[in-house]
Amino acid sequence: MQGVEGKRVAALIGDGYEEQDLGEARRALEEGGAIVTIVGIDEKSRARIRGKRGLDEGGTSRAEELVADCTADDFDALLLPGGTSPDRIRTNRDVQRFVREFEAAKKPIFVVGHGAQVLISAQIVRGRQLTGASAIGDDIRNAGGLYRDQPTVNDSNWVSTRGGEDMPQFNRAMIEKLAQAVPVA
Repeated sequence: MQGVEGKRVAALIGDGYEEQDLGEARRALEEGGAIVTIVGIDEKSRARIRGKRGLDEGGTSRAEELVADCTADDFDALLLPGGTSPDRIRTNRDVQRFVREFEAAKKPIFVVGHGAQVLISAQIVRGRQLTGASAIGDDIRNAGGLYRDQPTVNDSNWVSTRGGEDMPQFNRAMIEKLAQAVPVA
């Protein structure tokens, strides 16, 4: 897809990432020509990051990069899949720094399901419109965000989705947003 070819997207995950969220978004991005890099939080993630499928165990991924070694300057966009991963990685200082760097640079941030928990802990939700898993609607509101129970919400550089059946609409919006992004040098 024009405008997406060669753009780099960091997929920031920890144990418990929702396979569907990562898999469908990654497939859409790579089919468009983007390069998706799995970013983990610790050395252990280079060997294995456990995924899940709903409440069941899922497959595994391996980190290609560690968040402590990355900056937003290395990527064109950030993907935050849902599952229990966001709750496990949200308090990591390097994760918070990394997310705030994307926000400061106004680079695209793509958020699925519980992924908004990472934005909440990075303290960048106040005044922003977003959606996510209904279970975190109160968390978004309590952080000063405007929770929208819609399939996909675009707000400035953010694209968010509830997940699951909303993924096709989210993938289209994500590709459109990435196509508009200025590529990293």
